[in-house]
Amino acid sequence: MQVKNKIKEWFKRYSVPLVLATLAALISAHVIKSISGNNIIAGIAATWMDNLAFYGYIIFRDLKTRRFGIANLFKQARNMIIEFGPAEYFDSFLLRPFYLSAFPYFISNYSLAILLGSLTAEITYFIPTIFSYEVRKKIFKD
Repeated sequence: MQVKNKIKEWFKRYSVPLVLATLAALISAHVIKSISGNNIIAGIAATWMDNLAFYGYIIFRDLKTRRFGIANLFKQARNMIIEFGPAEYFDSFLLRPFYLSAFPYFISNYSLAILLGSLTAEITYFIPTIFSYEVRKKIFKD
């Protein structure tokens, strides 16, 4: 029962920003690829647009549930760093740009390549993120 509740909690926390981020990655990859003709530039741009959509939504939603104040802003920053920091470092600077740049060389359908690259990146991203999220909740009860 505990695992089922955890999965529901993680789904509620991450599903909407994940969908928005994936759409942002797909759209931006297509736009940049059509402008530059370069998979690597498109993969990097898609990574950063994915991040903007994902974290923008998370920050907006989390701050909406707190009272406005400098202490809450610091708590939000602390929580974001603990929850996402370790996974994000590898995701943004290594794994996701690699997947989004490399998959189109092996999969001829560009949309499918970007989608599969994004999904592969999500797997390598969410394992440490969920672990960090659970650790953060145990350490900081706010």
